[in-house]
Amino acid sequence: MALNLWGWDDQWAKCAAQEGIDSSSIGRVVGQDRASWSVQTDSGSEQARLTSKPGIHSTPVVGDWVVVEPGPMPSDPWSIFAVLPRRTILSRGAAGTGGGTQVLAANVDKVWIVHGLDMPLNPRRLERYLAVVWESGATPEVILSKADLAEDLEGTAKQVKVVAMGATVRCVSSEDPETVRDLRNSLAPGCTVSLLGPSGVGKSTLVNLLAEETLAETGTVRAGDRKGRHTTVRREIFRVLGGALLLDTPGLRELRVGALDEGLRGAFADIADLAEHCRFRNCRHDGEPGCAVLEAVEFGNLDSDRLAGFRKLQAEAAHEARKTDPLARAAALTEWKTAMKTLKHHPKHKRR
Repeated sequence: MALNLWGWDDQWAKCAAQEGIDSSSIGRVVGQDRASWSVQTDSGSEQARLTSKPGIHSTPVVGDWVVVEPGPMPSDPWSIFAVLPRRTILSRGAAGTGGGTQVLAANVDKVWIVHGLDMPLNPRRLERYLAVVWESGATPEVILSKADLAEDLEGTAKQVKVVAMGATVRCVSSEDPETVRDLRNSLAPGCTVSLLGPSGVGKSTLVNLLAEETLAETGTVRAGDRKGRHTTVRREIFRVLGGALLLDTPGLRELRVGALDEGLRGAFADIADLAEHCRFRNCRHDGEPGCAVLEAVEFGNLDSDRLAGFRKLQAEAAHEARKTDPLARAAALTEWKTAMKTLKHHPKHKRR
């Protein structure tokens, strides 16, 4: 079956059967433009559009498995009628002030967080990416590209491993074929890997290196600040040598977080473990007595900048939740009112 080459397996076949869907009408979204989708079917790659019929609860994104049918004429685009339930959802907070999320990709097994070693490491940005990936349900890996340009490869890799908290860290260079082979050997046929990171870190170059042919368009970086241009303008899945599937994405200028639950626990496992020993279960690690997290900072067992990064992401996630969740807004308002009443009766603020 041709779809096996694009990640179809027994679990997906079971899911389709439970939904009452014939597997012969299934395709996978491998590319996305504004109003059309490239869908890989048994007959090959087809252009598709959303049907006007009701029933599609999720807009298809790259990586989705969808129910499709050919048009009435051979030259007509195919129609997408339904989206199968997603295993993993890679998303970020939507731009603007209205809240909500933007789904970047679906049904990916791994996410490669790519960082170019021609630029200094930003631990706080790496923590942000890790939190978003852990929240998606996929497995994060940190790929340190352009290893040949690193001033201190061993020191940077060691620093990244501390921040990555158990996530695999790999170094790769286009000038070192052995690192490319090691990266390819880490992939299994049919495994879907999404590449994530800002422009210029080498995501499209990695696709071409692993495919041993030019599949994705690449560009140069500015000499002054090593920032890349948006060469990749669409999300697209490529099959590379060995049968793995790489989902190339445009560079991200900003990665806003949405709801974070498992994401914070995954990216800050050290803080989560310390919090188990706090005196209060709902400890905020902000001055409460018996706080094990603050005690770890005081004794040098936890970096204060890392705690600040955790608080920042936690606050952003709570802010995004209040935008879309009435219960979260009501809980925040109740908490604020309680705090104001407590402050009102504090001896410092009572009239003498």
